[in-house]
Amino acid sequence: MHIEPVILPAQTDSTQSFYIYRGDLECAIAPGNKQHKLKYHLQRAIELKSSVVATFGGPHSNHIAAFTAQCHARQLQPIIIVRGEVHASLTPTLRQAVDKGAILFPSERKDYRLGLSSAIRKCVDEQFGQVYWVPEGGGGELGFLGCLEWAESIFAKTMSGAHVCVAAGTGTTAAGFASSSFASVSVFSALKGVTDLEQQIVKLCDAYHKPAYGCLKAFDESLHGGFGKLSDNLLVFLAALKRLNPTLQLDPVYTAKMVYRVNELLAQGKWRAPHTLFIHTGGLQGWQGVSASKNPYSNMSSTAGKALIAEICFVGAWRISLLRGTF
Repeated sequence: MHIEPVILPAQTDSTQSFYIYRGDLECAIAPGNKQHKLKYHLQRAIELKSSVVATFGGPHSNHIAAFTAQCHARQLQPIIIVRGEVHASLTPTLRQAVDKGAILFPSERKDYRLGLSSAIRKCVDEQFGQVYWVPEGGGGELGFLGCLEWAESIFAKTMSGAHVCVAAGTGTTAAGFASSSFASVSVFSALKGVTDLEQQIVKLCDAYHKPAYGCLKAFDESLHGGFGKLSDNLLVFLAALKRLNPTLQLDPVYTAKMVYRVNELLAQGKWRAPHTLFIHTGGLQGWQGVSASKNPYSNMSSTAGKALIAEICFVGAWRISLLRGTF
């Protein structure tokens, strides 16, 4: 278990403590929540003897990166429906997917939004025959069950009374934590314009016959310009956070914005939880689509940076012991 203390820029005393579960350190080929969302989907594909597995994703999607890596490891043929045009000069994420044997199909945004009901899906089925389809982001009931299992494993090993914070896109991961044994969970949307996130999470839990277990609070994302975008304020915050936590790297789409929001609430005196546990859901490859001048972690790819990250794994055991005594 990779859990470590975090110092937030807005912290002024020791009455409140913050920790982060380093999901980004869990798995070399599919770190964070994606391996858990994909686990039962890929098991089902193998059970159904479907050697071809398809999904949807954007050109910088960490879902695509994890999906391709997991399919490659299981000797399954990955097919990716890419939102928008696929240009000759592929993004780093798509290039890595192709290098691992993925077949790319571009999709017009209007048809892409139809998902499993889209015309492009019908074309793929006609061409490849028995295809197992994974919903965008690894959602659906099987993705939810994998996230619930993940949340319970974290709960069992931390023995935590902490308030959990998790970011949300489709809401699958957040629903898993909301249905878990954690007594209180805050969910932070990474999408612009979401105004009913709490209701969406509750509906997902109910739909999968696993009602939300404890106290649930949702925060709608209205900062930084929209999904996948970075504001100057966020970049300044991440630089300050890095100075306080040199070995911690957050992704630009989900976890960074969540921690920023909590820090903002803390500065305003509106964050009351005595012990907070952030869930790092991975997605660090998302920085590949950001210029080095804007990336506060650009030097983390150096040998020294990698050594610092590796050190976290080495000292993780005693950090867990610290947490057991704190929560």
